[in-house]
Amino acid sequence: MPRSARENSDRPTLGDARMEYLFRRAAVAAVLCDPIAAEALLDLPDAEVGRRFKICLARVMGVATVLNVDLRSLREQDEKQRCKRKRGAIRRMSSRNALVAEGKLLRAKTFCEASDITEQRLCKRVAKGRIFSVEIGGEQFYPAFFVANGLDRNDLSRVARRLGGLAGWSKWSFFTRPQESLGGLTPLQALLRGDVKRVLRAAKMVEKHSRKLENGKVPR
Repeated sequence: MPRSARENSDRPTLGDARMEYLFRRAAVAAVLCDPIAAEALLDLPDAEVGRRFKICLARVMGVATVLNVDLRSLREQDEKQRCKRKRGAIRRMSSRNALVAEGKLLRAKTFCEASDITEQRLCKRVAKGRIFSVEIGGEQFYPAFFVANGLDRNDLSRVARRLGGLAGWSKWSFFTRPQESLGGLTPLQALLRGDVKRVLRAAKMVEKHSRKLENGKVPR
């Protein structure tokens, strides 16, 4: 589905000053981290550099989701220092569109590249409940935490399946919001610590509660 004019105006282009600033910072970070390796990048084909950078970016954003890093606030602080005129740009985004802008939700193509799977295999995993998607503006997006380093994808799939028929956004909320039963951690943070059984129990409770609500049996 074509994006609206507003969505297109909010989304930076390759010629946008914000994008140019971002690329400069990424280049400086690469040189400071390992100047020899950074120089070697110049010998790679442009398409290959872009492809690998996008995959690494998707995976890092997945880790940011796991750690519940408030990227929007961090970016707002940075933009306030650079230019006060752009402070309102992020606040105008809807919360769900902001998740896409922050890379916490990925389009199918990017998700498949980061996961090293085909779109056909992705569809099969979604059908089996091993991965879920959420809808924004008629388009399906996939959580970046499924491709995050440090998390066991089989554990993530087990939890996703335990959530049963919950809607995609309900599953997203479960994974990313702190749970009292997990000591105030999000399920993603608990999984990162290896507390798989506790997260599965929490998922079962949420799914059971949802079924009671659907059947009109609201627990007192």
